[in-house]
Amino acid sequence: MVSRADQIETDPLRALYARLNALEAEVRELRAGRRLEAATVGAGGLAVTGGGTVQVTAGGQVIVYDEQGNGMIRLGQVPFGDGSTKPGLVAFRSTAEGGTVAMTLFDGVWAVWDRQSNMVMSTDEVSGQGIARPWLPVTWAGIDYTQWPGTTNAAFAAIVETLLPRQQPRIYLRIRHTTDASGTTGELRVMCNGVQLGTTIAVAFAQGITDIGPVALPPAAFGAIMGLSVDGRRTAGAGVVRATVTASWTQQS
Repeated sequence: MVSRADQIETDPLRALYARLNALEAEVRELRAGRRLEAATVGAGGLAVTGGGTVQVTAGGQVIVYDEQGNGMIRLGQVPFGDGSTKPGLVAFRSTAEGGTVAMTLFDGVWAVWDRQSNMVMSTDEVSGQGIARPWLPVTWAGIDYTQWPGTTNAAFAAIVETLLPRQQPRIYLRIRHTTDASGTTGELRVMCNGVQLGTTIAVAFAQGITDIGPVALPPAAFGAIMGLSVDGRRTAGAGVVRATVTASWTQQS
């Protein structure tokens, strides 16, 4: 028969065992459950040390917000332009700057975008080497003026011409010019889509160099093909007004 003294001595042990069993059940439940469904890290920040990592799985993403609550950076399974989601990285401009996409990395293709959502720089992933945009032209020109194109027209006529995809707002040109007979004079002008760029150039029987720009290109849609020409005319004499473009490029504002 168990005495009252024995019962008093053993009841606390039973209570302790019951408490341990309850704690074990809670631990099992916590291990099986999802953690940090919603959590906030304060001004102290979050540090991962000792070679640890932060893992985002199951199609999740990391989003960095600005003070107004707008997403600035999204990393992980993020929305793509066609409505799908893909693994990648997107960086946005601030709300004050329009909130548009500034940089993306999708399927290995890195790209930079302007405020009107035009791709202005990207890698060439088809070949696996170099850049896809921008295209960088290299120009060459002969230095024998007798071989330069020219005109004897009294009215302006195109001497040289080219096509330009509009990707930057300004252009620079260096033009060499002369006439091929004493007493012959003329004029040159640079035209783009019917608009004159820079000032009219006076040409005489002496080799000269004139720089045009950088000057603004006429308004046009991004990527639009624009026509450029150097027009010339003879204003006196019987010789030929000649010119050639030795360098040109487009550049930012």
